[in-house]
Amino acid sequence: MGANSTKPSKAAADLVLNQQKNLPIALKSEDCKGKTYIVTGANAGLGYEAAKHLVRLEAAKVIIGVRNAEAGKAAKSTIETELNRKDVIEVWDFDLDSYDSVKAFAKKVEGLERVDALVLNAGALIRAWDVKEGNESNVTVNFMSNFLLAVSVLPHLQAIAKKYDTKPHVVVVGSVGGLFVGEQAKRFSKTGLLDDLNDEEKWKRDMPERYGMSKFLEHMATRELAALVPVSESGVVMNVVDPGLCKTALTRNIPFFERLKSSIAKVVMGRTPEMGSRTLIHGIAATEESHGKYLTACEIREDHLPEWMTDESGKKLQKQIWTELAERLEKIQPGVVTAVIQN
Repeated sequence: MGANSTKPSKAAADLVLNQQKNLPIALKSEDCKGKTYIVTGANAGLGYEAAKHLVRLEAAKVIIGVRNAEAGKAAKSTIETELNRKDVIEVWDFDLDSYDSVKAFAKKVEGLERVDALVLNAGALIRAWDVKEGNESNVTVNFMSNFLLAVSVLPHLQAIAKKYDTKPHVVVVGSVGGLFVGEQAKRFSKTGLLDDLNDEEKWKRDMPERYGMSKFLEHMATRELAALVPVSESGVVMNVVDPGLCKTALTRNIPFFERLKSSIAKVVMGRTPEMGSRTLIHGIAATEESHGKYLTACEIREDHLPEWMTDESGKKLQKQIWTELAERLEKIQPGVVTAVIQN
């Protein structure tokens, strides 16, 4: 890695100030009427509040992807009753633990007449070492499965962009924590990086940073995919949104004392889920300028990225992450990546 410092000094310096901002709602009803949105992980927390905003803003259809069908149905009932808008939300099964579930979800998306945004909000913070679909579970859930869905539906989004002369969005919900894994990145294998991250003996002691690592992988892969598929060719905008520190249940499974510290931080400066969800709405509303970029506090803030992510070594690492991801996705579903790049 070329940069001397692995710390994102600008992101760290602005963190408290960003948390205190009263964020705007970047969409209006006239922006959403007649449109279809997909939000994964939407039975609670940020996804629930984002879906609620979209229903309130008169979207024609809001599809929520959920692992727990009963919780999804309850969310649908609560939102539609509260806003007095019936039959707007559809609840679809979606389990990031399972590639088959992701592929089935993608197949249903391909059957939609139009999609105006796909918000990849579903994810998990998993502290115990576990393996799902051949990878450490944070990597599978937060990285592999989300990109399997994104790449699977991109050709359909590209076709929709041409048909309706619109610009669908793919919003990847990231985390500022992904900018703080520079010390761990120094230990990456020069080849077979994703295989190396499955080495329990090497990486188990770094599990407190593994969620951030999975978000870092998401961030780098989004940047590379966005470069390979520019909006001028695809008609699809992709960006990475950091919702900030929010008072959600994301940290419910971490050890007690860490959970206690997290709870104190949330009390002091945490956003409500509704306020945090406004960053997701901003990701949907963001212009072509946001393509492949990092958004936080409803602004494009590329200056928050640490030098080690953007210098020549960082660009090389970005390409390596994408290349290895693409190879794995092609094994999971042959032709899924080449269909996107060729289009």
